[in-house]
Amino acid sequence: MNTVEAKQANQAAFRQLAAFINQTYPRGQFVAIADGKIVADAMTFDALDSSLKALGLDSVEVLVVQAGVDYPESAVIFI
Repeated sequence: MNTVEAKQANQAAFRQLAAFINQTYPRGQFVAIADGKIVADAMTFDALDSSLKALGLDSVEVLVVQAGVDYPESAVIFI
């Protein structure tokens, strides 16, 4: 699976897992999704990043969300 496909798969997984994440994790908790499943969580991004590194994952390569945050379906980013 290439990077674009992996990102799309993780975003699809998040849409399916969003309600579970919001019910299970405290508001603001960072949650990482890779390969379509939750692989780590932590109260701070730095702690999550450390957990991901211990698993051999990079926070840039996974989808990181915060519990209780409503994310728009799409956004325009100006560079």
